[in-house]
Amino acid sequence: MPLKKKFLDIFSEVLLQHSSRDSKGSLAIFVLRAKDLREIITAYGLEASDRFMFGVEDRLRQIMRDEDIICRIGDAEFAVVLPGLHNASHAILAVNKVIREFKQPIQVNEHEIEPHVVLGVVIPEEESIPDHLELIQNAYQALVQAEKKKTSFALYELAKDDHLPPDLVVESEISYALQNEEFSLFYQPKFHLGSRASHAAEALIRWTSSKLGPVNTQYFIDILEKSDLLLPVTKWVLNKAISHLIECHKTDSSYKVAVNLSPALFVNDEIVDLVLNTVSIWGITPTSLILEVTEGAMMDNPELSLQILQSIHESGVEISIDDFGTGYSSLAYLRDLPANELKIDMSFVKNMHESPRNRSIATSTVQLAHNLGLSVTAEGIENEEILELLVGMGCDQGQGYHLARPMPFEELLKQI
Repeated sequence: MPLKKKFLDIFSEVLLQHSSRDSKGSLAIFVLRAKDLREIITAYGLEASDRFMFGVEDRLRQIMRDEDIICRIGDAEFAVVLPGLHNASHAILAVNKVIREFKQPIQVNEHEIEPHVVLGVVIPEEESIPDHLELIQNAYQALVQAEKKKTSFALYELAKDDHLPPDLVVESEISYALQNEEFSLFYQPKFHLGSRASHAAEALIRWTSSKLGPVNTQYFIDILEKSDLLLPVTKWVLNKAISHLIECHKTDSSYKVAVNLSPALFVNDEIVDLVLNTVSIWGITPTSLILEVTEGAMMDNPELSLQILQSIHESGVEISIDDFGTGYSSLAYLRDLPANELKIDMSFVKNMHESPRNRSIATSTVQLAHNLGLSVTAEGIENEEILELLVGMGCDQGQGYHLARPMPFEELLKQI
């Protein structure tokens, strides 16, 4: 690891090379601060704090690439330069990897010390890169912003963020939103089509950012699914939805709440532990929670997906197959699914009064589901004619603007 002066010389040379016509890829720099160094000195002594910082250095070396430049530039701070990145998004991938790896404790003598690190990140414009000293100063400013917001990292903003891909800016704000209650849940009721009584509601996440304003839901979910924050945000949604469900049960003890699970969660069994532990902690009847999973979510790894759904279903939590008809699952696979409900995708429902083919698909889906012992919910009911057609088919439940639009929880509570 170079000394600070040597590091500055090397960094300056890297910038010159990067600015040359032969340079390829993007460049980034971050400053990492170990936040609890003073507490470590107080608790374990100066020697232990030195060993701890050596442990931080070793971990950085293990994480970063050989071509990355690392230097300790303060008592508790390191600067890391990442040259030759494929694109700017790879800088965020590297930062997320650092944050993830530093969640593991560092062994110091007989003690295991959990490192709490925060990063300030700069991804300069390719057209006009500042000098090396200014970039380090910018990284420090981003570090201060991260500490103020109590997030793991922050991006330094230049030119009103126009030089950054928008998703990098959004990703840097998601952690702040999670810690500062910027997310909220809206609910779209589900109705028994025969009685038109609401028996359940689907939880829908919304985000009004203090910095970005209202953020398009599908846009930030697409970004969230590529980040390490998907599971924490899912945990927040589950806990918030169940806390609302308990309020609903004061009026209607049979009411249910549905929560959507992202396909990106079906890569390991962490989601199983999260669901089962959350249900246990709140003490709700498992059958009052419905988890909605898209048909396509199970296609990448059908065997693992079945195991995950089976484990959740065996606990009593209900499983709903969302957007049915848009995927490519076989009848044999559908037969083996541990599910309680199929939801007919709105693309088959919205214009079924004008499309004989869509009516046939919906009718066949209702019959198939009932033959498999599943209930059926139709999405996208937008007028009375469609609703009557669905009732005639024997469809059990429905959602759509004709019945109720998504609403804040306070409004839902008034309707139960």
